[in-house]
Amino acid sequence: MTGHDPRHPRRRPNRRLCAAVGAVLMLVAAGAVIYYPRYSYEELPGRCDRNTLVVAGGTDVSLNNQRRALIRRWNADNPRTPAVLQEIDPSTDLQHSQLKAVGDSGSCAYDVLILDNPRTAEFAENDRLLPLEPPDAGDFFPAALRTGRHGGVQYALPFNLDVGLLYHRRDRPPPATWADLYRTGFTTQLRGDYEGLTVNALEAVWNDGAADRLTGGDRPDRRRLRDQVFPALLRLSGRVAASEPLRRSRGFDEQASIAAFASGGVPMRNWPYAYPTLATEPRMREGGRLTYTVTALPGRTVLGGQNLAVSARSPHPGEATRLVHFLTSRDSQRLLFSCGGFAPVRHSALGLPPGRNDPAAVAVPPCSRLPGTSAVRGEPDIPDRAQLAELGRAVLGALARAQPRPHTPHYTTFTETFRGCVNAIMRGRGDADRFATAVAESLDGRAASC
Repeated sequence: MTGHDPRHPRRRPNRRLCAAVGAVLMLVAAGAVIYYPRYSYEELPGRCDRNTLVVAGGTDVSLNNQRRALIRRWNADNPRTPAVLQEIDPSTDLQHSQLKAVGDSGSCAYDVLILDNPRTAEFAENDRLLPLEPPDAGDFFPAALRTGRHGGVQYALPFNLDVGLLYHRRDRPPPATWADLYRTGFTTQLRGDYEGLTVNALEAVWNDGAADRLTGGDRPDRRRLRDQVFPALLRLSGRVAASEPLRRSRGFDEQASIAAFASGGVPMRNWPYAYPTLATEPRMREGGRLTYTVTALPGRTVLGGQNLAVSARSPHPGEATRLVHFLTSRDSQRLLFSCGGFAPVRHSALGLPPGRNDPAAVAVPPCSRLPGTSAVRGEPDIPDRAQLAELGRAVLGALARAQPRPHTPHYTTFTETFRGCVNAIMRGRGDADRFATAVAESLDGRAASC
């Protein structure tokens, strides 16, 4: 997930908010979750003798705010160490800036950090995180778990999984290859000033002759950047210029692309959470049936998502670790998926035994069938059991071809440099040698430009 833009509506109001948390809502009077909407870190209490656990991260874009529902559940069972959810900013770039500033100041304001997974290495490298081992590692998807490792040490656990998915009208076959996708035209996220451009540009590179470049621990030299990565981005620029949906996508983030897909007919590349967002829209249904469906992208995709980590300055590291284990447990992951639309990080949350990635075996109960939730009379589950299975199969299919962004403690420098270079290429001002030098230096933390 690369951030939510508040200029676009988040969700249609839905009476199932009450159903989604069911019996938990009866506990609110005794210990409600505290939600600080878009406060900056300076406004947070910085006392280290508090008994409250502060969870800090981005905006909860799950359907009907299921992260907050989980915090309420924790508070009901842990009244001596309740948790508060601090949603510091919708943008992953601004989230990173604020979390980094708090860490650099030595403040104990936060206990648990929600980190965009490629940023985990930076916080670990700078001693901002405590080691954090999962109690049952075998149930986590290995690729997701690896995003929380740095230097051979596990510093974070995956909270939700993101992989690129292809949304298309149910009455039209999906493009079978990446080349077909370009020929058909599709809506995506190419806005120039945020992480979505990095994600889409990397997917374009990986599916156009440079599959193993700028992923994980790969450090391509200047020659490979010049001869393999730059030409792929140059071809992407030409395809964007030649395609009306892609040209319009130059102004889109996730929410804007969802709105465009709902209004048009071309396919869309987006994250899993777009599925329930669209499912709640009346115009996306005909006679109780969704007018769209979802599959894995026809190629390699970015392995995205968010991780949970315990701050090295937490006054309550033991309780913070327990909270992370609770938020990543099977039951919590099922709630986030069935009720919120966040792709889970565990096999068991999709009804699978550890290590089995069989899309045909996905079995997910709808939200109203989970413990502590109930249905609203006369209102169906959205998404229902069959729709959740469809989404789960698409996630597993994409996960098999998903790759991480570059693993480097200097990821922020890299992504700012890389997307600046992509913007230059799309404006017709790209130079291969300058691109290669700038990107190579950015991976080592040296800011450069194209």
